[in-house]
Amino acid sequence: MKKEQRVKRNPKKILIRILIAVVAVPAGLFIFHIIKHGIDMKYLAERGYYNPVSIGDRSLNVLKFGNEEGKGKIVVLSGMGAGLSVEMRKMTGKLEKDYQFIYIGRAGWDGSDDCKDDRTAEIIVEEYRDALKESGTEAPYILMAHSMGGVYASYWVSKYPEEIEAFINIDGTYIEPVTEEETGGGSSGNGLYKAAVSFGIGDILLPVLLKNDSALSKDDWRTYCILQLLSISSDAVAKEGTQINQNRNAVWNVLVKTDVPKLYISARDGDLEDSEQKEANEKELIPYLEKMGNYEIVYLPGSHFIYKTEPDRCEEIIEEYFKSLR
Repeated sequence: MKKEQRVKRNPKKILIRILIAVVAVPAGLFIFHIIKHGIDMKYLAERGYYNPVSIGDRSLNVLKFGNEEGKGKIVVLSGMGAGLSVEMRKMTGKLEKDYQFIYIGRAGWDGSDDCKDDRTAEIIVEEYRDALKESGTEAPYILMAHSMGGVYASYWVSKYPEEIEAFINIDGTYIEPVTEEETGGGSSGNGLYKAAVSFGIGDILLPVLLKNDSALSKDDWRTYCILQLLSISSDAVAKEGTQINQNRNAVWNVLVKTDVPKLYISARDGDLEDSEQKEANEKELIPYLEKMGNYEIVYLPGSHFIYKTEPDRCEEIIEEYFKSLR
């Protein structure tokens, strides 16, 4: 009988313990995230990956690497992904001896302040230009873009050709007219991501879920993960995602022929003897490039992220292109 009594538990005490755990665990994770965030931002600044520049009511993160007194200023425009400033430096390492590379985080990306405004191509490009001016970087620039960054760079080249020396598009998003239905945005809700980040879950899980497929060093991998964490829960990133087709369509209507030399590095197979490849090029890539004029195409079959799967070859192509412009 005494043994049975010792086994009994007080339901009230059990409930209190559960409630304490329910409150304490999230609170602990939240405090952990706040502390870690401060440490992370200090770490980014020490490594040269955090340099906020004010453009009015917000700041954009403007990073500069390479030779400030070199042959030119290369402004890098990323796609819909964070951490390009870390990954792409495996490709640009040799070029940094002769050129300065400037990476600008769009609102909500890569340590730049968040916002809930529209993310049209026009607004984004004007913010790029403001950030460069405020950072003391004067035109002319060489634009280097990847993926969706190619849409914004194409707008920039068409709108302000006098500011651009050359445009290198590394498997950028094709610009084409789309239907009204396709320009409609989807939901920009990112509440789950916000909760995961705010309560420290992202700090723990993100480095595990991400794949270090660029074989980054320990320090670079930590930097890359921090930049990803700073971006995934932002309202601006979510909003920009809903406006991709709208921006492609709007920029198509702005594109004009300019004398700015343009190089498109295509990860698509360039075997134009193949009927499918030829048709795809004629319907998608060529009309876009023809509308801007003065272009060259180099086919380098592989991943959309060709800059990290074939960094040496990309660097060689870019260096050869620069030599051809002299």
